[in-house]
Order: sequence, then structure tokens, then C-alpha cells
Amino acid sequence: FRAGMSSDFIQEKGCSSNKCAQLSFSATLGNERTFVYDHRCCQAEQCNKQDFQLSQKPSNPNGIECPACYTENDMFCDSVLLKCTGAETKCVEVIVAINGISYLSLFGMGCATETACNLRNVTVVRDTKIHTYCTGATNGTPPMMPIFSPILTSFFLLKVLL
Repeated sequence: FRAGMSSDFIQEKGCSSNKCAQLSFSATLGNERTFVYDHRCCQAEQCNKQDFQLSQKPSNPNGIECPACYTENDMFCDSVLLKCTGAETKCVEVIVAINGISYLSLFGMGCATETACNLRNVTVVRDTKIHTYCTGATNGTPPMMPIFSPILTSFFLLKVLL
């Protein structure tokens, strides 16, 4: 999991008796916030010993544009139009809920890979869970966000339940 332009990098390794499901995705949200996630599975002895490198995201625009914004501890933000790059061909709304000493939530919109679409309550790092909802690409003007979009409804329920 890598977040932000500052290239924060978190790598977790371990063994689990749970069934492992591989998942890789990336998303670029407003305020130049970039998230890359790569969950890998292996079954050989000490197969997770090596560190792994996340691939660099291509910077070439792909013709898709999405409304983009990013905010912490709020569920609304003013969007601007973002030109998507590389394999990020879907427009996404993202809620990140971080439990710990205190509760922190992040909300963002932007471009994402198709594998980032419609994730529900997925734990990405320790006590960090994400919810995503993909929407259609825009043709030049940021759309008004519906008041009761599925992702905001999830966020409201998350706040109520926690």
C-alpha cells in the first residue's frame, strides 16, 4: 500500500491459515493523492521473504477524465476535473475508515483501475478499511455529486455504526 505523492510505503508480511485472495489496484484522487495496493499470495516455504517493489504508474493521459477531490473527516469536497493516466480508466468514489486510538475517515474521488471498483469493507492495512464505488467517466465538466450516492450512504452508516 503506497499513499500520497510523498511515496509513503507500507509493507506487511505474514502467514495466515485464511484463504488468500490476490488484489491489486491503484487510484489517483484529488490533491495529487495516489494510492497503490498490491496484495499477493504464495504457498511455498518462506515465499514472502523477499521485499517487493510496486510498479511505477504511467504518466501518459488515457483520454478519461473524472471529477477529483480529497478530504479528511468530511464526506463532501469540491471536485475538479482530473485527466486519468495509464490503466486508471474508471471514475471512483472512495471512503477510507481508519480505526485505532481515534477514528479517522477519508473521502475522495478520482481515477482508478477497474480492480478498485466496488470494494466493500476491504481491509488494506491493519485497521484500515476501504469502500469504493465506480461511476462513469465525464466529458469535460465535473458533475454534481448525487446527495445519496451509494458510497455516501455507506459512509453515513459507517459513522453511525462506529
